[in-house]
Amino acid sequence: MSDTDLTLPTTLPVRPFARAAFNLSENAAYAAAIRGDFPTIRVGGLVKVPVRAALAKIAGGDPEVLKAVTADFAAKLKQLDEQAA
Repeated sequence: MSDTDLTLPTTLPVRPFARAAFNLSENAAYAAAIRGDFPTIRVGGLVKVPVRAALAKIAGGDPEVLKAVTADFAAKLKQLDEQAA
């Protein structure tokens, strides 16, 4: 998968992000968000995850790890979307 094949949303709700990134349940996802395990922002009354910033944090600043994490995340997110359809 090349970088041009990756289409990621700018933000995601906490639950789908944590499911795709860590395979967490809903309760574990919100607990991780509260602990600050990944960045979140408030948009009105909603809590959203800025996807690229969160993936960069997971990668720990390593560009090669970021590429791999991003590709894995995009594939998992696509798989979850297909399962939901």
